[in-house]
Amino acid sequence: MEKEVFTSEAAKALGIGVSTLRNYAVVLESKGYGFQRGANNGRIFREKDLENIKEMTEKISKEGMTVEQAAEVTAAQAANRGERVPAVEDKEITIGKLSEKIHYLEEQQAKLANINETLTVQIERLTEKMKERERDQLLFERLEETRNKKKRKGIAFFRTFMTFSEKKYLPK
Repeated sequence: MEKEVFTSEAAKALGIGVSTLRNYAVVLESKGYGFQRGANNGRIFREKDLENIKEMTEKISKEGMTVEQAAEVTAAQAANRGERVPAVEDKEITIGKLSEKIHYLEEQQAKLANINETLTVQIERLTEKMKERERDQLLFERLEETRNKKKRKGIAFFRTFMTFSEKKYLPK
């Protein structure tokens, strides 16, 4: 059985970055080269795919070809060797699967929109409660200030009363 790896493992094996590998794969696919796909539609790289991409990178670095040119030559050589290129039926299945995924994503988007609306309402309620709480806090602080002022006035009033009475009864 042939070894199959996903993008990150393939990039490590080739000694290139993941984004570079994805770029090369996209260009190869545009030239008719086909990759197997996994359950999540990610590319699966076989040993032959890795060899072809290695040849492509050598054409770019040693022969000075552009990525487009190297991909075109590599895809043509792979086709001449009889390596698998996706059939028209495979593409139709892919279009059907993509249509299903789009429908599923639209449903998920509608659900997320409902959740977003619910969260927005909850945030508005919480904001109102926070404003009420801040207002109540200010009211309590002002009430406390008022109480303290009245206490101080009462104490001041009794002090003046005490000073008069003390003078009256003090011996001369």
